[in-house]
Amino acid sequence: MNILYLAHRIPYPPNKGEKIRAFHQLLHLSKHHTVHLVCLVDDPTDMEHVGILQRYCASVVAMYRSKTSVLYLAARTLLTRKPLSVAAFYRKELAREITLKLQTETFDVILVSSAAMAEYVLEVSTLPRVIDFVDVDSEKWRQYSQHRTIPLAWIYGVEASRLAAYEAKIAQAFNYAVLISHEEKRLFQQRVCDRPIAVISNGVDLHYFVPKSTETAPNRQPALVFTGVMDYFPNVDAVEYFCNDIFPLVRTVVPDCWFYIVGRNPIRRVQALRKHPNITVTGTVPDVRPYLAKATVAVAPFRIARGVQNKVLEAMATGLPVVGTSQAFEGTAATAEDGIRIADDPQRFAAELITLLMGNDTLRQQCAVQARRYVEAYHQWPEQGVQLERVLQGVVRRPGTEAILMAHRE
Repeated sequence: MNILYLAHRIPYPPNKGEKIRAFHQLLHLSKHHTVHLVCLVDDPTDMEHVGILQRYCASVVAMYRSKTSVLYLAARTLLTRKPLSVAAFYRKELAREITLKLQTETFDVILVSSAAMAEYVLEVSTLPRVIDFVDVDSEKWRQYSQHRTIPLAWIYGVEASRLAAYEAKIAQAFNYAVLISHEEKRLFQQRVCDRPIAVISNGVDLHYFVPKSTETAPNRQPALVFTGVMDYFPNVDAVEYFCNDIFPLVRTVVPDCWFYIVGRNPIRRVQALRKHPNITVTGTVPDVRPYLAKATVAVAPFRIARGVQNKVLEAMATGLPVVGTSQAFEGTAATAEDGIRIADDPQRFAAELITLLMGNDTLRQQCAVQARRYVEAYHQWPEQGVQLERVLQGVVRRPGTEAILMAHRE
């Protein structure tokens, strides 16, 4: 197949959720098909990675969008009925590049990663189109509105409403939709009925994230870890909640426990958490694996979350027990038998951590084996790639049908 792939962020380096998913999709599809990538770039330094993507793609068109232009377009769009996030990712220059691609290259299918990029090919009805929504993004904005005050609460509520309508419009126009979990699919089907939807989860690079040594150092300091981009609101809210409401309870029983917040771009609110005892905010690190290796338990205290949390899968792949809220595991099938613990109130969350921190090595090793076994069984990238490839091949063979890959609709 000759595939036109549209991504709202350059999928390299694969260091955050949507970039990780897009990169592994490209990696798999490029093994057997020809892929032409068109994407936007948030950080000008990421332009240097275009050469790496050209190893996998027949062509790469990457266009920078400044933060200033994003704010300007979003403010101007507030007076219209268009979703702000769609306007924020739309560039006329990129639209012209895509039109030129479609005029000069013969494609079999268009794969669009995220609703924000659908606008570029919404009127292209001559080719089969597949949209990877990943999550129901409008629901994320609705959650944001519930955790903010006016005027942001109002703006986010407006965006949730607009984007929900736009997502439905895309689903009706495109041949097939993809979502990351059955929970996201069920939510989406409450709004859009009788459209073909595939569930394709995220994976983990199991050669990169490997279990740490089973040897336990004597008197090793108990440590907790959270990884993630630290200017992303759900991550910021999660670590603030943990530091304020949960970690103090843990330290009353395990006073020498340390908490590591590992991730780039920590905003002031995150940096301010250093004032708490036994908390380290690392900022950008070249590799998160050393912090996962020194940790006793990973935490995922999310109050706002959608889909599948890569940070959870990565921690499990390294053999770490993970304690998190229900939302942290919503997109997975993991249970307590898979090395995780679910707790939705601070007291229960702290109690689960204390049990793992103070428990014997046998308990932690059991959780480590269970966690690794779970991601090996359900979250390998090649398997997710095969499912995506089947969806694309299905719409190419039978564009317009809604009976493709019916197994994915069960």
